Amino acid sequence: MRTKNKQTEKSTIETLREIREKVSSETQNMTFEQLQKYIQEKLKETIHPTINWQEQ
Repeated sequence: MRTKNKQTEKSTIETLREIREKVSSETQNMTFEQLQKYIQEKLKETIHPTINWQEQ
C-alpha cells in the first residue's frame, strides 16, 4: 500500500485554486472585449495548433 506525504505534494484542489486566483487577478479589471481577447489568446496557447474548431 502506497502512502503519500501530504505536506510535500500539492493536492489537485490547491493547484486549481492557485490557477483560478491567477486568472482572476489577471482579468479583474478587464472589459468584456478585453476578456474575450484574453480567452482567445489563452486558448491559442493551450490548444493544438492544427485544430480549427473556431472556424467551423
